[in-house]
Amino acid sequence: MAKSQRLQLCILSFVASLAAQPNTSQFDYDRTKLPQLNCEDIAQRPDLIVRGCGFAAPSGGELTLILVIPKLVKPPYAGVIFQHGGGQSMTNYISEALILARAGVVSILADAPARGSGARTELNQTKLEAAGKFQASIVISLRIALEHLIRQKGVDPTRLAYVGHSYGSIAGGVLAGIEPRFRSFALLGAVVSEATHIRTNRAPYWEEMRKQMTPVEFEGTLEAIDSTDPVHFLPPAKAPVLVQCARFDTPDNIAACPKVHDAAGGPKRLIWYLDDHYFTSLEAMRDRLDFLSQHLQLHDINRHMRDFLNR
Repeated sequence: MAKSQRLQLCILSFVASLAAQPNTSQFDYDRTKLPQLNCEDIAQRPDLIVRGCGFAAPSGGELTLILVIPKLVKPPYAGVIFQHGGGQSMTNYISEALILARAGVVSILADAPARGSGARTELNQTKLEAAGKFQASIVISLRIALEHLIRQKGVDPTRLAYVGHSYGSIAGGVLAGIEPRFRSFALLGAVVSEATHIRTNRAPYWEEMRKQMTPVEFEGTLEAIDSTDPVHFLPPAKAPVLVQCARFDTPDNIAACPKVHDAAGGPKRLIWYLDDHYFTSLEAMRDRLDFLSQHLQLHDINRHMRDFLNR
């Protein structure tokens, strides 16, 4: 092979490798100009404080969240962010946050990042580049929430974890590859590619999305969403990942959930549950708390769970 041909092949190979690299810059934000976190106490108990908080979300509107802070346990504290899925709210994980507070964990329970005045609230109402930006804004909002979690008094920045369900787990799959400050991830009912999920799923939610655009626009929208899919970010992830899948989920979710486990590059575990997509299983909660306890160096989590349930 001639020297010029070898040079051309090297250049083509280099260009191809650059094209294969996931675009992490779309999730960037200015750490020097974080939106202010505004909070007020909404509940107090002898063992903890519960605050309702919010900050201006990058997509417009406000990201509201619940902040749970231990009172009886001395710092340093671990920190956990919970992101619910579609059709749920931030209160879905309040019980887990209350149990974790007894073990010395400050928790943030984030609401839908795009929700609020002046903001688009649903992915199926967006198209083309706006759909990719919508997905990226969820990840950015959660990174800003992480900044505020770390700034809570007594939180140890080396003991942080993330729990996400459904679209929260899709964002978590991206965070696993770009946010090394999280030391472990629990992903529930996840899919490795939302673009593939939308293309193959015939649920009314996605049918409504199809009706709003031409076939060319639909494919362009899926291409924009694909750039934010976990499949591009999970392989380089190094933090431990717990993947929780439900045997009574929809067929496409049952097929897609284990692919999240397959794609993750670090230590990983896959557990199936007799549950549907909403994950009300107490077994799943127990396993999440055990997983968090292990990787956040918590003590007596099972005792705290029993005490909470027997309270």
